[in-house]
Amino acid sequence: MIRSMTGYSRAESVVDGINVLVELKTVNSKYLNLDVNSGETFAELELDVSRYIKERIKRGTVKARVEISLIEDSGLLKPDFGTAISIYTSLKAIAERLGLDGEVSIDSMTRFKEILRSRPSEELARRVWNAVVPVLEKALESLNRDREREGLNLLKALEDYLDKLQQISSQLKEMSDGMVGYYREFLKKRVEKLFDGELEENRLEQEVVLLAEKADISEELVRLDSHIASFREILSNDDDCGVQLDFICQELHRELSTVASKSKKLEISALSVEGRTLVNKLREQVQNIE
Repeated sequence: MIRSMTGYSRAESVVDGINVLVELKTVNSKYLNLDVNSGETFAELELDVSRYIKERIKRGTVKARVEISLIEDSGLLKPDFGTAISIYTSLKAIAERLGLDGEVSIDSMTRFKEILRSRPSEELARRVWNAVVPVLEKALESLNRDREREGLNLLKALEDYLDKLQQISSQLKEMSDGMVGYYREFLKKRVEKLFDGELEENRLEQEVVLLAEKADISEELVRLDSHIASFREILSNDDDCGVQLDFICQELHRELSTVASKSKKLEISALSVEGRTLVNKLREQVQNIE
């Protein structure tokens, strides 16, 4: 099933005395771009979370927010006595030098965040990661369900555009069947204007054949049908198909552009323009598929 690159999910749970909240937001992008924020205290988690997400999401911009709060005391905060002594001494010196009243108290000391440092032990880091994994997995499952629902809407739109494109291909085939007769009449009219109808019939036929060969679009139409069939097959069989479908859109556009450049028939040129408009709409939808 195809998935949109746009989605949102949120999961929260308490595991082993650790409250974990994971929020995921995704938008479309040509490549996979990860932005993981787990806060300063547990910044080392960001690399592990990124690796975990990479195994489950192939394309898009992913913003992940991981919040950790400890329900019980785990010895996370460690006093930095060296820094505390230096701050205390400095404050005392300032007060004496400037003749300020008041004592240096714990209240004044705690304004300096450097005194208390967050230093998770290896054991705590392991516990936190083990708590994050099930919540992250739950958030990813919810995210993918959301993206698959959006993918169903994309699939319906893509199939509608493909059906219309197939109709245009069929119409182009019907119009191209009578091209030799069309060019014969086209050249006759030109000859009558330029040479008063004096060009030999033999020469006229040679010119008709030459012009018909140059303007033959049968190969382009065969490839057009082949690309449409490939598009449908990839849609039905591949999950991570956005890049492949984007490439096929380029090929569809190329074939229709060649048809327009070869043909002198206004009806064919008009159909080619209509077809390229459909391909552009296809591509707009494809660019939101993972």
